[in-house]
Amino acid sequence: MTQRSMKPVESLVIKVGSGVLVRDGVRFDRGTFCRLVETLAALVEKGYKLTLVSSGAVALGRGKLHEAKPDRRKSLPKLQALAAVGQTTLMQLYDSEFAHYGLHCGQILLTREDTDNRTRYLNARRTLRTLWALGTVPIINENDSIATEEIRLGDNDMLAARVACMLAADLLVIFSDVDAVYSSNPKTDPAAQRFDMIAAMDPRLDAVAAPSQDKKGVGTGGMFTKLEAARVAARRGIPSLIMSGKQPNRLVDALSGDEVGTLLLAQDSPQSSRKVWIDSLKLHGRLYCDEGAVMAVIVHGKSLLPSGVSKVEGRFDEGDAIELCDPAGNVFGRGLALYPAADLRQIAGEQSSRIEDVLGYHVSDAVVHRDDMVFSNPPSE
Repeated sequence: MTQRSMKPVESLVIKVGSGVLVRDGVRFDRGTFCRLVETLAALVEKGYKLTLVSSGAVALGRGKLHEAKPDRRKSLPKLQALAAVGQTTLMQLYDSEFAHYGLHCGQILLTREDTDNRTRYLNARRTLRTLWALGTVPIINENDSIATEEIRLGDNDMLAARVACMLAADLLVIFSDVDAVYSSNPKTDPAAQRFDMIAAMDPRLDAVAAPSQDKKGVGTGGMFTKLEAARVAARRGIPSLIMSGKQPNRLVDALSGDEVGTLLLAQDSPQSSRKVWIDSLKLHGRLYCDEGAVMAVIVHGKSLLPSGVSKVEGRFDEGDAIELCDPAGNVFGRGLALYPAADLRQIAGEQSSRIEDVLGYHVSDAVVHRDDMVFSNPPSE
């Protein structure tokens, strides 16, 4: 088999989707599950540090209660209830199967709110690293039982990417229901081109990374969320491997350099962990900046001052992520607001020396600090 060059890997974040663990939309695929755990146990034995992001709770809850698939847009409470039922089953299965190899696992449930909050983000990282130190396998899932539509990460692909960035992992592995990334859907297009290795930011993937219209599967993602997740990891300097989850044992071959699945290469100049975290936050508003402010921020590396803000959109608090736009509305970056929207509207266009006179208090001369900015097309951060 053809070999490809891979950087040394010590730590992996592995995402397993519902479509891998479940057959026919509801039946648990025990054979694949056992092969998965066997593979992960073998990797732990070899010294790899693993973190597993596992879907499957809702699907297992459906199977246990003999429920049809609910409409995700209309039946959020039912989905949350099914997740609560299925989550206990999922962890029992992992705990029992890992025990055959003398391994313990630890469960962590997260919501988007947990990863958006910097303190919780750092606490989660410390917990995961401690679980590694204790010789256990951390198993993470989005906290479907309490997450609302507004704070859902949307799919465990993106959750896995955030965890990979959080841990500065060496590789993000996404087990899929297809064996690789293709130029088009191989199920419908016989001429679809398979990518063995490609940069995550390669424009050729833009057409592939389109939101899935397939509502028949058991998951919530599709290739769109997988590539979006790979691009989040790539900005942190983490490559991703998308491969068939029905053959998890092939991951061992991939780590040895065999051309298994598609390896999505990371950026040559990765962003810092904090910058990637900011880049992945949910947006709460938008600031329109005048030409002088855009030049000062992008070219001269300055913080954004209130005098350069011409318009404020949205409802946000201090510390929320907001988009930064030029006068025409073109987004050039994002950052963390140092003032809430209501106060920012009052000081927009004012000199920094006037902030305390207008608001009655002063946090910073800037409304978005340079260290809290990420650019859409980074100049040189």
